[in-house]
Amino acid sequence: MRILAIALSALTLVACGGGGGETSTAAVATPSAEGVYGGTLTGSTSSAFQMLVLENGEFWSMYGISTPTAFGVAGFVQGLGTSNNGTFTSANVKDFGFRPAAAGTASATYNATAGTIAGTVSTTAGPVTFNGGPIAGSLYNYSTPASLATVSGSWSTTTLTGETVTLNVASTGAFTAAGSSGCQFAGTVTPRASGKNVFNVALTFGAAPCALPGQAGSGIAVAYPLANGKTQLLVTAMEGSRTYGTAVFGTR
Repeated sequence: MRILAIALSALTLVACGGGGGETSTAAVATPSAEGVYGGTLTGSTSSAFQMLVLENGEFWSMYGISTPTAFGVAGFVQGLGTSNNGTFTSANVKDFGFRPAAAGTASATYNATAGTIAGTVSTTAGPVTFNGGPIAGSLYNYSTPASLATVSGSWSTTTLTGETVTLNVASTGAFTAAGSSGCQFAGTVTPRASGKNVFNVALTFGAAPCALPGQAGSGIAVAYPLANGKTQLLVTAMEGSRTYGTAVFGTR
């Protein structure tokens, strides 16, 4: 079975002030699981995961094989969860390593100060436990705003099924893609409004032989430098019903 998991939530700050001689007070913000994690899996055919938990409670977690030169993606998990005083739960997990995606739930604990997270994702394919924290040796900075200059240009990427996809990204963020099977699709990558180092992705598949001809999809992308001087691109997307999804990944 292949699967992975985890999550995030928004950080909020509520302040209330008094007037005159009253004492002003402010509620203490509760740290959420927002951020980037990497670690190991138990109960999966994949050994490693890399995960983003975003400011709005959405999470995207890619799983596969980690090597010194790149992260090879076998599938990804997506969902919406809630952070609450060091615990995270999600009731709408989807594992897109399967077609159609396997539905499930996630339950985890996290330490916002240490940047660690651990828990279990259970889907119709079975349970998988995960244990992660800061990614050792990673040069990716989640808190730096995403820049289109990082992703613009040509990429040779691979899909979850092993198909080669040539991806060309313009300086505006518009992109076109052509797969070795003949499937073509196009869309946009846009720096996330949160100011974090994540791109929003919108795309539309072309006609057959695309598996989802004419359908629209959305997702995220990240690009980050590797220790060998190259840059890795990871893109994940799903169609509107969250039944089917795809990912492409590559380095240059």
